[in-house]
Amino acid sequence: MKPSSINPGIIAILCATSLAIATPAMTVTPPPKSTPTIKTTPPAKFTPLTKFTPPTKITPPTNATPANTPISTPSPSTSTNNQPLVAVTTLTPAILKNFTNLYGQVLAVKFTPSQQQKIQQRLRREWIVNLGLRNTVSQTIALEPQILRGTPAERSQLQAKLVGNLRQQVLDGDTDALWLVSFYDASPKNWLAPGQPPLTRMTSDISADALCFMVNEVMGRSVATPDSKLKNSIATKLTTEYPSIPANTKQVLSRLPAAWLTFKDNEWFRRGDDFREQMRIHWGKNLEAYIPEIREISKLRRDRFAKLKADPNIQWDRINSIQRQAALQKSDLDFRRSVRTLAQIKTVPLNNYINTMQVANAIGNSPTRYFRPKVK
Repeated sequence: MKPSSINPGIIAILCATSLAIATPAMTVTPPPKSTPTIKTTPPAKFTPLTKFTPPTKITPPTNATPANTPISTPSPSTSTNNQPLVAVTTLTPAILKNFTNLYGQVLAVKFTPSQQQKIQQRLRREWIVNLGLRNTVSQTIALEPQILRGTPAERSQLQAKLVGNLRQQVLDGDTDALWLVSFYDASPKNWLAPGQPPLTRMTSDISADALCFMVNEVMGRSVATPDSKLKNSIATKLTTEYPSIPANTKQVLSRLPAAWLTFKDNEWFRRGDDFREQMRIHWGKNLEAYIPEIREISKLRRDRFAKLKADPNIQWDRINSIQRQAALQKSDLDFRRSVRTLAQIKTVPLNNYINTMQVANAIGNSPTRYFRPKVK
């Protein structure tokens, strides 16, 4: 799991609500520009700067920052090849219970025994290795007095900002944020539409991200962005479509948030050019009926691929992935020349087409099923 970026986002939200957060830190006052002297007291084990004699060939620096000057040989635990050893707070039952209660209060969610167990299992499993989760827990607990004294309006404001931030962190690829916001989405009062499984806002937001990704890949450049207007439009459209969506498509959509993160951040880059081009062709065929701007380039991609597969000198079905990649690269120059003959499109106004688009089919109908991640 990649390092979590949740904690800074959560802290920024909480600070925005004028809630003071007490975190241990050392404030260092920078020296006046006219004097290179630092007034902070050096650590006890280091030799004072006044007794430091620089090497013969180095002029004592007046513009350098003395705090960055090595005073003694660093120990192996603080060398550039080793991270400093940091004491990790013990995860006690009291910490687990306090965090679960406080987090539930912020989200206005009463965790079920099963959810409490999942939270505790996850924290126990990742407590030592996941700094982001540890910081999230400690900062949440530090806010206990403010959370308990907050008015309903203040809690509602904090909840909206926290959930919104978590959703954005998910779109940025943060699986920890997805785990945290999933408890909020699991509450029936937060569903977009009931069903087996229900439709959640995280699914619709990821659908917006996936749709823009598909269009940009088909076009070969960035022409669509999952802004708030598009996300709201897709949420409304999916909510309307959901009662008539087939059961298997609902299952695919319910797994989309976790599966899409794995697909976009891992599988998309690990697979070869052959796979990526076939996906662009598949997406183009699905979307060109609704989005006229992609029709011409979508056809170019299909024609190029059909020509490669039909070339007897290539024997596409018999060659391996490396040879296919070489064949695609060889045809790339001609393909780019053809693309330059098309009208240059800077933006694709997806909002104009959402009402006529079958969003669930376009997002959920993929031959890869977006590589459902392993269940932990």
